[in-house]
Amino acid sequence: MDTKSLFCSINEDEFILFRDYIAEKSGVIIPPEKAYLIETKLSKLMLDAGFESFKEFHNYLVTNPDPHMAERIINTITINETLWFRDPTLWKVLEELILPGFVEELQQRRKARVRIWSAAASTGQEIYSAVMCVDNYLKRNRITDVSLSDFDFFATDISSNVIGIAKKGRYDKISIMRGLNDHYRSIYFINEDSAWDIDPKIIQAVKFERFNLQDSFRSLGLFDIILCRYVLIYFSDESKREIVEKIRDSLTDRGVVFTGNYVLYELFKQDFDANHYENLTYYTKKGKAV
Repeated sequence: MDTKSLFCSINEDEFILFRDYIAEKSGVIIPPEKAYLIETKLSKLMLDAGFESFKEFHNYLVTNPDPHMAERIINTITINETLWFRDPTLWKVLEELILPGFVEELQQRRKARVRIWSAAASTGQEIYSAVMCVDNYLKRNRITDVSLSDFDFFATDISSNVIGIAKKGRYDKISIMRGLNDHYRSIYFINEDSAWDIDPKIIQAVKFERFNLQDSFRSLGLFDIILCRYVLIYFSDESKREIVEKIRDSLTDRGVVFTGNYVLYELFKQDFDANHYENLTYYTKKGKAV
């Protein structure tokens, strides 16, 4: 193999070694038909570290535990597909069914704060969409006794790279076009030097943190809305069940969880009610449907 190349092939045994390593560190399961992801995404990292085969690289990782290298591998291998206001129906549900009740509770001082968590935040589009949605809802309905300061917006991802990008709130012209309509772009973004900067007010409303969904949720507190969308599909069945249990314990009594535009009845049926609106299914604790 030419060590100057940026690509190295992986055999079946090496794939299994890295599949298990990545699953241990992140919970993400890479199926055999996607072995090319390890080849294409980790080859350069491996070669830059001075190794000529994936077996050699794996031997180093297990005999010389290196948290920095493990983090680099997770940053490299994780999939960060995202866009603004993904799944339009979700935002209709939020504005028409969820926010009115929470805002009323805030107005009547029956609730101190509303907490919203984006559990796989990627480069920030989802949580920033949530902030803009809430802000736009308050303005459109001329609500003056509740503001963004009455909401906690929390966003996490296992990749420190994407969290770093999200914190900046700056997006290129391709990213800005993916799902963002003219209304939101004109109100909340400034075009500068071929990049689009989101309103500092929106950035400042969000707390970002690197977090592994395999870890305990206890330190995070309780949330009213959890956006855990398009991430559970990457975990093993056992990890999915464990995460769903932790989500249940992290929701307030009227809490809502959104999982994405696919149905997960079996995972949620024991402790949650399934709610349907147009083409969207979302979940609340049994007996507490919104």
